[in-house]
Amino acid sequence: MNSCVYFLKLDESDGKNDKRIIFKGEYMTKSTRLRYLLKLPVIAVFILVFMLSKGEIKEDFDFDKYDLAGKFKRIIPEAASVEKANYLNFWSKVYDENGNEAGRYVLSSPFCDDIIGYGGCISIAVLADEDEKITGVLIIDHRETPAWVSGLESIGFFNSWNGKTLAELEEMKTDAVSGATYTSEAVGKIIRKRAGIFTGKTEYVKSVTKTEISLLKSPYEAVLYFILFTSLLGIFIKKINRFRIFIQTLSIIFFGIISGKFISIYFLESLSLNGISFLTSLTTIILLVLSVLVPLFFNKHYYCYYICPFGGVQTILGKIPVRKVIPSADIIIFLRRLRLLIFISLIITVSASVKMDLTMIEPFSVFIFSSASIITVTGSIIIFIASVFMKNPWCVYLCPTGQFFDLLKDGIPVMLKSKNRRFND
Repeated sequence: MNSCVYFLKLDESDGKNDKRIIFKGEYMTKSTRLRYLLKLPVIAVFILVFMLSKGEIKEDFDFDKYDLAGKFKRIIPEAASVEKANYLNFWSKVYDENGNEAGRYVLSSPFCDDIIGYGGCISIAVLADEDEKITGVLIIDHRETPAWVSGLESIGFFNSWNGKTLAELEEMKTDAVSGATYTSEAVGKIIRKRAGIFTGKTEYVKSVTKTEISLLKSPYEAVLYFILFTSLLGIFIKKINRFRIFIQTLSIIFFGIISGKFISIYFLESLSLNGISFLTSLTTIILLVLSVLVPLFFNKHYYCYYICPFGGVQTILGKIPVRKVIPSADIIIFLRRLRLLIFISLIITVSASVKMDLTMIEPFSVFIFSSASIITVTGSIIIFIASVFMKNPWCVYLCPTGQFFDLLKDGIPVMLKSKNRRFND
């Protein structure tokens, strides 16, 4: 097999004689030494993006940034304005159009900013009536997957504390919600801590993000370790590749459906904003480290080839024995350039701190059935159907995360001129 490997199969060269002719407008790696040199600018750019997008934990609440009265209308329809005071152990007031008290609220930020959800800190408002009975809980700001938050809202999760007092919330525990485990657990912890600070039973210490890494957060984590290390062995022991479909099936079930652990542009942005505190399980850390270091130092795909649940579904569907469509060289070149352009655009967006829902860029949340959006589900179905007739269409031609790992593996593209425009099998 020669040049079509790069475009039509997510496979690797042996790293010893890495000479590939890539067609017009694409790039060619002539030697392993050149390949590593081409990676240096990529690493430099990623470090720069990390530094530019790095955020600081808030030490005071920015009332000018959020329309609290507008948000509070969902629970207090009369809300027209709020008292702009973030008290430690007193209620702030919500006012109606006539300046009369319409309700009360306390904010979790910055008092609980050390508690991390899936995407980072979650800012919460707890609202109450004049009798100090809880009337609702609202998320003011977050970096969680929007579909997961919407799923929690749809099942009434944020109403779990209604009718209670803050003193009662201090001891109240809520069950984690499958499909949004990290988010729901973080919200519960935030409310308990904020209630404790309010009542004086919990001492408030200036928030410093802390990391609590657990070896086994749940029983299925053992299977995740098995997948991670078996996949790593597959990089170096070719005989293990005969079980690749089995490994990918396990990844779909355990990394995708059960745990919802993905590497995505959204994940990488959250990592750049929150640092290591964003990683709360050892499996997530191992997944990230191997996914970055294997392509960087061994010139092999790890996450894309074995772990990615979305890629796994495409690979399995691609085994259906039907006539396959092989795009022309021009179409392949166009799509590959388009994927690189999309990735560069996202890097600029993240660096400039432009507000956008990055979870809508990639369809990986389709595995969280309870909260996946209609757009995500529809797009995923189209891609899965296409993967029956084309080899991994999302992975090869569109995926920004795949582009990230390609750059780690191959370095920056070097433009070459070539008259060879034919793909040979």
